[in-house]
Amino acid sequence: MPRKQLIKRIRQLDGELSLEQSLLKLSGRERVASLRGLSPWLLIGAGVLGGALLGTLMGSNGRSKLASAGVTGMQMWRLKNLLSLAGGVGAGPGVDPA
Repeated sequence: MPRKQLIKRIRQLDGELSLEQSLLKLSGRERVASLRGLSPWLLIGAGVLGGALLGTLMGSNGRSKLASAGVTGMQMWRLKNLLSLAGGVGAGPGVDPA
């Protein structure tokens, strides 16, 4: 591939990367804003519930149960993201899911 084409391709990829970084920053700001809109009591309650669940998992054979729960949670999170992308649910305004 000639050098000029490689440079053009690198610039194109750099532009795409900049766009994706901007979208990630915007997504992060939206998530922080939505968390700020939640009641502090809800966040505290979720923390207490999560701590109680974690304490239960850490009982006998705690580490293996915790690792298993973590792996299962990651798999479920990934499945949820794939399904939302497939259905176009995760796309924000002005974002083409294709």
